[in-house]
Amino acid sequence: MKNHHHIITVVAYLLLCCSLLPSSTTALLLPSPTQHIVSRPHHNRHPTLTSLHATSSSSINEDDSPRTLISKGMNSFRNGDVSTSLQYFDKANDSVPDNKLTPYLWQRGISYYYLDKFQEGHEQFSLDVRVNPLDVEEIVWDIACLARMNDSRFFPVENQMSLPKGKKDR
Repeated sequence: MKNHHHIITVVAYLLLCCSLLPSSTTALLLPSPTQHIVSRPHHNRHPTLTSLHATSSSSINEDDSPRTLISKGMNSFRNGDVSTSLQYFDKANDSVPDNKLTPYLWQRGISYYYLDKFQEGHEQFSLDVRVNPLDVEEIVWDIACLARMNDSRFFPVENQMSLPKGKKDR
């Protein structure tokens, strides 16, 4: 039962990607942004970010650690302020030299997705999958970003499935 929610999420995304469900239906099946970022365990975190705890979403402070910035970003996201969450995640990323944190910022990819920045989300999830190739959820988020980009290179028309036009029942 523990993985039941993740299975529903994967199936819903795959159906969305194959154009089998209208977006209004998938919105009912998929987790809300706040549900996803709050409850999701992540096993391959950057070593300096192993115990994130939510903090208040106060303003961005130049002295905040990457851990604090990510916590504030997660809290902003939880509170429905996705734009501010992205600012926190970007600031956290910029505060670690040589982009060492970038592949571990899966939270930023989710913010990109909900801000309709699908190319940036795709790039974020692709980096995450390189360091954590067994994390199916990032792969699914990446597929969702690719599908929403409406780029026929990723989902050629001949490979897309849909119900026949005019048919409302099965």
